[in-house]
Amino acid sequence: MGRLRDFVLTFSPILFIVLIYESLGDLIQYLHPDIDQTLIEIDLFLFGVHPTLWMQRWIVPWFTDLMSLCYISYYFLPVTLVLVLYVKGRPGVHPSLFVLTLGYYLSFIGYILFPAVGPRYAMTDLYTVPLGGSFITDFLRDALNAIEHNKRDCMPSGHTQLVLMVLYLSYRYEKILFYIFFPIVCGLILSTVYLRYHYVIDLLVGAALAVFCVIIGPRFYEWWSQPGISANLQAPNHK
Repeated sequence: MGRLRDFVLTFSPILFIVLIYESLGDLIQYLHPDIDQTLIEIDLFLFGVHPTLWMQRWIVPWFTDLMSLCYISYYFLPVTLVLVLYVKGRPGVHPSLFVLTLGYYLSFIGYILFPAVGPRYAMTDLYTVPLGGSFITDFLRDALNAIEHNKRDCMPSGHTQLVLMVLYLSYRYEKILFYIFFPIVCGLILSTVYLRYHYVIDLLVGAALAVFCVIIGPRFYEWWSQPGISANLQAPNHK
């Protein structure tokens, strides 16, 4: 029972992350108007073109399937990293969970402050080439549309932010995973624009947040883990 209890406590933050993310779908749309037009204008200013429109020239069914598989890997990479560290008894399992959880929560704050549905909805009338693939693409797209209750999760790109954090943490604690994850992460980041889920500015902000989290997160974890700090936070306040 002790082993099971430790496993549940270790991985319990994942449940909270999922529940909070799903709850945002009913909240964000009533807080602020969508800022898609602003993001579209920023991309156009930075690149002189609309990146998702420009990438239409690359669309072929087999590549769309590949990009869809890369995109869905986002939901498995963080869990895989933490699970491998846990099974191997690596000391980085709790710091990694702490830093990743910080990253998720910061991205959720971004969704609340800067709601956007992404180019697949905001620019749908501009596309001339459909994102056609095989049954793989259709199945994964339909599954994501059904599972993801929050549709205003564009800014920042949580996909970019979290997988870059996973890449850093795997390099720090389990290098073999870094070499396995690296090509997948490259494909995933490309897929966010190719599949029209994100504007490029979303990726840039997500990358900046990833850097912030991997710098601040471990320091915050060390402070939080000090016996005096944790004891004071958990002790009841008697007056």
